[in-house]
Amino acid sequence: MKLTACGRTDVGLLRSNNEDSFFADEQLGLFVVADGMGGHKAGEVASRMAIDTVTRQLEPLLRQQPKVEALQQKLAEVIEAANREVTTAAAENPARSGMGTTLTLLLLYAGQALLAHVGDSRLYRWRDQQLELLSKDQTLVAEQLRQGIINEAEAARSNLRGLLLQAVGASEQLDVFQQEQQLQENDSFLLCSDGLTGMLSDTEIHSVLARKSQPEAVCDELIKQTLQAGGKDNVTVLMVTMRGK
Repeated sequence: MKLTACGRTDVGLLRSNNEDSFFADEQLGLFVVADGMGGHKAGEVASRMAIDTVTRQLEPLLRQQPKVEALQQKLAEVIEAANREVTTAAAENPARSGMGTTLTLLLLYAGQALLAHVGDSRLYRWRDQQLELLSKDQTLVAEQLRQGIINEAEAARSNLRGLLLQAVGASEQLDVFQQEQQLQENDSFLLCSDGLTGMLSDTEIHSVLARKSQPEAVCDELIKQTLQAGGKDNVTVLMVTMRGK
């Protein structure tokens, strides 16, 4: 299988700085999106720090070609390490107090797609013209929706949509959501910050993926449509496609 990836990030139309970060390594099959939050530029620091910690610890391990069984636990461990680093950095600098970040990680390895996730950035799989959300939003509104306290329409109108239940650097104990999926030829994956999903519906995202096949074209079109819809937040999209040799 050959992996091709493309990432794009944009500050949006209303923000003065971009607190999103992303990482893509096609050779390792490692892809990460993080959406930071906090005071002046602190979210930017948190998202970059979290990704740097995760990739710094994972890269040497992946080059040793470990067994898949060992990786799921390791993914949670490196996110917990990022949590400690961001928390410590925030405590040491008052200007960064309260900073944190979402983190959504995809590892394509040994025929498996491994997901590790905290927050409300998302991972979708595109397979056989179907878009499937693999990650789980860790927000108050999403939890209320899962419990049947509110319905879809109420969730879409809620002014609490951005209230996170989990974030790297903002929670002492993390509940890292993990999932493992068997890969199929021609699978594609979309990682994104909520700057995308806050502006475009899954139906609109599906429409772009149905019309565009190349990662660059997908990313460009998703960013374009997000800005046309209002671009209220930073937006990051990272598209990964798999093709036979």
